[in-house]
Amino acid sequence: MNTTIADIHPRMRTGIFFTPTAEGDGVLLANGSEIVTFHGASTYAWLEKLSPHLDGRHSVADLTASLPPGPRRMVEKLVGALYEAGLVRDVSQDEPHSLTPGELERYASEIAFIEAFRTSPGLRFQRYRRTPAVLIGSGAVFTAAVEAALLTGIGRLSVRPTAVPETGVVEQPERTEVPPCDTAPLDGSDPAALRAAVEGAELVLYAADRTDPDVLRSLDRLCARLGRTFVAVTVDGDEAWIGPVCCPERAAARWESLWLRLGTGADAVPGGTAFLTGPVPGILANHLVFRAFEHLTGVAEAPEGPGGNAVRLDLETLQTSVHTLAPHPSADRAADSGARRPAAEAAPVEAGELAERLAPLTDERLGVLGPVSEGHFEQFPLRVVRVAVNEPGAPTVVWGAGPDFAHARDAALRLGLASYAVRGGGAGAGTATGISLADGATVPVPVDEVFAPSPGPSAGLPAGTAGAVSWTEAVEQGLLSHVLSFTPAEPAAGTTGALPFEELQLSETAGRFLDLLRASGEEVTARAVPAPADVHVIAFRLGTGETGPAERGAGFTQAEAVEAGLGRLLLAWQSRASGQAEYSPCATVSLRTSFGPVTAAGGGPGAPGREPRHGALVAALHARGHAAVAVPLDHDPAVRAVLPHLVRVVLRDV
Repeated sequence: MNTTIADIHPRMRTGIFFTPTAEGDGVLLANGSEIVTFHGASTYAWLEKLSPHLDGRHSVADLTASLPPGPRRMVEKLVGALYEAGLVRDVSQDEPHSLTPGELERYASEIAFIEAFRTSPGLRFQRYRRTPAVLIGSGAVFTAAVEAALLTGIGRLSVRPTAVPETGVVEQPERTEVPPCDTAPLDGSDPAALRAAVEGAELVLYAADRTDPDVLRSLDRLCARLGRTFVAVTVDGDEAWIGPVCCPERAAARWESLWLRLGTGADAVPGGTAFLTGPVPGILANHLVFRAFEHLTGVAEAPEGPGGNAVRLDLETLQTSVHTLAPHPSADRAADSGARRPAAEAAPVEAGELAERLAPLTDERLGVLGPVSEGHFEQFPLRVVRVAVNEPGAPTVVWGAGPDFAHARDAALRLGLASYAVRGGGAGAGTATGISLADGATVPVPVDEVFAPSPGPSAGLPAGTAGAVSWTEAVEQGLLSHVLSFTPAEPAAGTTGALPFEELQLSETAGRFLDLLRASGEEVTARAVPAPADVHVIAFRLGTGETGPAERGAGFTQAEAVEAGLGRLLLAWQSRASGQAEYSPCATVSLRTSFGPVTAAGGGPGAPGREPRHGALVAALHARGHAAVAVPLDHDPAVRAVLPHLVRVVLRDV
C-alpha cells in the first residue's frame, strides 16, 4: 500500500471541511451530509499542515521526501485513509485535456462541480464546451437559456429563434453576447430547415414560453433518427417539465412519450400561464442547461428506467420533483426490432420479481402505474392496496387484496397492467392476432373486439382480461371470468345445491378464510352453481335471508373455487364492516390468495410447464356457439418486457 500511496498525486475534493473532535482525539471531515471520523491525537494537526499541499501538483513521495521515516509513514497513512474514504483523489489518473489557462480559470467552478462526482473533470468539461449545440425556441425562457448556456461554458452555440405559437412573431434574444454563429430565425414548420439545424449540432436544446408540440415532435423524431442528444422545456399549463434527456444510448427515452403521458391533446398548443414572470424563466432555463451539462459531463447517474426521467417544476410554487418516464407505445421510436417470443413460451413472472421489474415504469404522473398505496384503508382480516392506472383519459384505480401485503400488491399490479394493456391498444379498423384455444391456430380478431376504450375511473375490465404468473394461468383466468359473466349469481329457485363445508375441499388458506367469516357471528352457506364441464362455480353467502353479502368463486378444481369464493366473501364483509365500499369485490378489485399449489397434487396454476386444463371448457363454449380466442395484450414493448402474460380471451361466434 505504501508504494501505491507514494505514487499518487492527491487532491482534496472541493467542499471538504474538517475540524477537531470535541474530545480532541481525532478529526471530523464533512463531505456534504456525510461525516467521516479519523482517530488519533495528532491527526488534526497533521491534516491542517498537509491540506494546503493536497492540490494534485505533487505526489505523496514528493511531499514526504524530506521527512524522517516516522512522519513519512504518518503522512502516507493519513493520505491513504483520505483516499480510501473518497475525500482525496489521484489526479495522476486523469485523462489529459486541452483547455487553455483562461478557460480553466473562467470555468473553475463548473470544473470543480464535476470533480466532486467524477474523475478527469477537465476533459469532461472540455467535452461540454466543445460540443456543437443549437438552442431553438422563443420568449423569455429562450433568452434566459441563451445566457445560461454561455455562462456555463458552451462554446459552440447556434441560437435559432422560432415564431411564437399562435402569434407567428419571431423574437430575437435580448442578449447580444452570442458567439459568432447562425442566429437567423428558424421556420419550425419547414422540415428541411429543422433538419439542417439539427444536423449541424450534437446537442439540441428547446426552450419556449409556449410549447409548440409540432416543432417539438419534429425535433424529437429528427434527433432520434440522426443520433443527436435532445433536451427540452415543456410548459404545460402552470407547470413545466425539463427532459427527458433523449440520447442515442437510450433509444426509448423520447420527448413524445412525455407529451403522451401528460395526456395533453395530441396537437394542442397549451395556453399561457400567469406565473412565467420575474426569475421563473431563468430558473427554467438553468434547469434545462444543467440537465445538458450533467449528461455531457457524465455527472448524472443513468436513470433506472428505459424512458429516462423528467423534472417537474410547479410554476406557482417553484417546487420541483423528479419523475420516472415510462416509454409510450405510440411514440415514434425505433421499431420493436427483436422477434417477439410467444407469450406461451415466456418464463413465469413471480410476485417479488414482478414488483422489481415494474419499478422503472412506476410513477404517479409519467408511469404506466402509480405507486402501490395502502392509504387509510382497513388492513384486517385482508390486506388491501390501491394502484392508479395511467390509462388514456381519466386514470383508473384498481385494488388488490390478499392474506398479506405481498399477495395484495401482486394482485393489484397484475390487474393494473391488464387494465392498462386492454385500454391502450387502439380501436376501430385493424386486426390483432389471436390464438385459437381449440386448435392453436392463429386467428385475426378486430381490434374493437379486443381493446376497450377508457370510459372512466370506475370502469371495470371487460370479461376475458387477465394478467398472471404464466400464460396458461392468464388464459385460465380469462376463461373463468367469462364463465362468471354468464353463470347465475345463485342456483335457480327450487334447486337445492347446498354444499356442507365438511364435504368441500378446503385449502389451508380457504380454511382460514372460513374461520374468519364465522368469527363474525354470521352463518356461512355454500351452494353449487351450474357451470360448464370441468369448471366449478360455488356461491357463498354470509348471514341468513337475502341481505348478507354474497360472492361466487370459480376454478378448475373445487378447492380453487372454494378459496376464491370465500376470499371474495371475506373481502365483501370487510368492505361493508369498515364502511369502505371502494374495494368491495367487483371488476376493478383482484383477490390473490395463493402463489403456490392450490391442492396437494401437482403444481399450482402458475407452475411452469403445467398442462392447460381448459380443453373441456373450450369445447363446451364451442358447443354453445362461442370460439375462444386468446389475444396477447403485447402492443406496449416496455410492459411486455415486464409481464408478457397479459391476455384478453375473446369469445367469437362460431
